[in-house]
Amino acid sequence: MTKNPRAKPRASKASSEKTDSSVTLEAVINSVLDGIITIDAKGTVETFNRAAERIFGYSLDEVIGQNVKMLMPAPFADEHDGYLKNYTDTGVKKIIGIGREVVGRRSNGTVFPLDLAVTEMPTTGARKFVGIVRDISEKKESENLIARQSDALMELSTPAIKIWDSVVLLPLIGVIDTNRAQQIIENLLESVVENEARVVIVDVTGVPIIDTTVAQHLLKTIGAAGMLGARVILTGISPEIAQTLVRLRVDFSDIHTCGTLRAGVGEALASVGMQVIAK
Repeated sequence: MTKNPRAKPRASKASSEKTDSSVTLEAVINSVLDGIITIDAKGTVETFNRAAERIFGYSLDEVIGQNVKMLMPAPFADEHDGYLKNYTDTGVKKIIGIGREVVGRRSNGTVFPLDLAVTEMPTTGARKFVGIVRDISEKKESENLIARQSDALMELSTPAIKIWDSVVLLPLIGVIDTNRAQQIIENLLESVVENEARVVIVDVTGVPIIDTTVAQHLLKTIGAAGMLGARVILTGISPEIAQTLVRLRVDFSDIHTCGTLRAGVGEALASVGMQVIAK
C-alpha cells in the first residue's frame, strides 16, 4: 500500500489529552486564591503560582530555583533545611502533613502570619513537596481588635469604685465566666492596694445566676481581697439565690453578708469610723 506523501503526521489522542490536562491544571493552580509552592528535597522552589506572587511580592522568575527559605524570616529560615533533612533521613513528620500557623517574609522584608499546609507529592523519582499558604494578616488583625475591645469592655464592666477612705465597692453585673472572674480579681486587688482599702463591698444584685461555678469565683475573689487585709461584705443575695446556694451546698458561712447594697454600705462606713444616720 502506497503512503500518501502529502499526509501530515498526527499527534496521538493520549498525547493531546495529556497536553490539554496540563494546560487546565496550570490554569486552575493560577486561579486559586491560596499560594501554591512546590519544592524538591533540598528546598529548591520548582513552581510558584500567581497567588504566591501576590502574597509574597516576588515574581515567578525571582523565586524559581531559589531555596524556599527566602520566604521565611529568621530563625525559621535557618531551621528549614534541617527540618527537610530530618524528614528525609528519619521519616519523622514535624511539618509535613500538618496544617499550622507560621510567619512569612515578603519581598520588602515585612513579616506576616500565614496558614501553611505541607504535603509530600506522590512521585516515582526524587521527593517533592507542595505547600499551600494563605495570608491571614487581616484575620489576625480582626482577632486582635476583637480581643482588645473585649478586654476594654470587660474592664469597664468590672469597676472597683472608691466610695470612702479605705472603702471600695465592686458592683457586679451580668454573667461571670472564668475570664471575667480573673479580670474581676485583678481589678479588685489593684483597687485594694491603690486605695489602701480596709473594707470591700462586693455587690451581686446584678448577677442573674449564681451557680456553683460563679460561687467559686466569688469565693476566690473574696479570699484574694482578704489576703491583702481587706474585710469583704457580700451584698445583694436574694432569698432565691440563697436557697440555691444552700441546695448546692456552697458554704458562705465565713463571709459577712447583707441583704441590700444600702445596708452593706452603711456597715462598711461604720466599720471605718464614719457615723451613718439612718433615714
